[in-house]
Amino acid sequence: MSRADVRPDIAERVLGHAISGVQGVYDRHHYDRQRAAALVSLSSLIGDILEPKRAGKVVAFRR
Repeated sequence: MSRADVRPDIAERVLGHAISGVQGVYDRHHYDRQRAAALVSLSSLIGDILEPKRAGKVVAFRR
Protein backbone atom coordinates (compact mmCIF):
# COMPACT_ATOMS: atom_id res chain seq x y z
CA MET A 1 0.00 0.00 0.00
CA SER A 2 3.01 2.28 0.30
CA ARG A 3 3.16 2.47 -3.48
CA ALA A 4 -0.45 3.71 -3.41
CA ASP A 5 0.59 6.47 -0.95
CA VAL A 6 -1.30 4.96 1.97
CA ARG A 7 0.04 5.81 5.42
CA PRO A 8 1.42 2.73 7.23
CA ASP A 9 -0.95 3.10 10.20
CA ILE A 10 -3.97 3.24 7.89
CA ALA A 11 -2.69 0.26 5.88
CA GLU A 12 -2.51 -1.74 9.13
CA ARG A 13 -6.13 -0.89 9.89
CA VAL A 14 -7.29 -1.70 6.34
CA LEU A 15 -5.64 -5.11 6.65
CA GLY A 16 -7.31 -5.69 10.03
CA HIS A 17 -4.08 -5.90 12.00
CA ALA A 18 -4.18 -5.30 15.75
CA ILE A 19 -2.63 -1.98 16.74
CA SER A 20 -0.37 -2.33 19.75
CA GLY A 21 0.79 -0.01 22.48
CA VAL A 22 -0.85 3.18 23.67
CA GLN A 23 -2.40 3.81 20.26
CA GLY A 24 -4.07 0.39 20.26
CA VAL A 25 -5.49 0.94 23.72
CA TYR A 26 -6.66 4.56 23.63
CA ASP A 27 -7.24 5.44 19.97
CA ARG A 28 -10.79 4.20 19.41
CA HIS A 29 -11.49 6.13 16.21
CA HIS A 30 -12.57 3.80 13.39
CA TYR A 31 -10.81 5.70 10.56
CA ASP A 32 -13.63 4.88 8.11
CA ARG A 33 -12.94 7.78 5.73
CA GLN A 34 -9.20 7.16 5.75
CA ARG A 35 -9.62 3.42 5.13
CA ALA A 36 -12.05 4.10 2.28
CA ALA A 37 -9.64 6.59 0.70
CA ALA A 38 -6.83 4.04 1.03
CA LEU A 39 -8.86 1.42 -0.79
CA VAL A 40 -9.77 3.88 -3.55
CA SER A 41 -6.10 4.78 -3.94
CA LEU A 42 -5.09 1.11 -4.05
CA SER A 43 -7.84 0.36 -6.56
CA SER A 44 -6.64 3.19 -8.79
CA LEU A 45 -3.07 1.91 -8.65
CA ILE A 46 -4.15 -1.63 -9.54
CA GLY A 47 -6.22 -0.24 -12.45
CA ASP A 48 -3.21 1.69 -13.74
CA ILE A 49 -1.07 -1.44 -13.55
CA LEU A 50 -3.60 -3.60 -15.37
CA GLU A 51 -4.56 -1.01 -17.98
CA PRO A 52 -1.78 1.55 -18.38
CA LYS A 53 -2.69 4.82 -20.02
CA ARG A 54 -1.06 5.29 -23.39
CA ALA A 55 0.23 8.78 -23.88
CA GLY A 56 2.55 10.60 -26.22
CA LYS A 57 4.60 8.59 -28.68
CA VAL A 58 4.25 5.22 -27.02
CA VAL A 59 3.30 2.58 -29.57
CA ALA A 60 1.89 -0.80 -28.60
CA PHE A 61 3.56 -3.80 -30.21
CA ARG A 62 1.54 -6.53 -31.84
CA ARG A 63 1.58 -9.87 -30.09
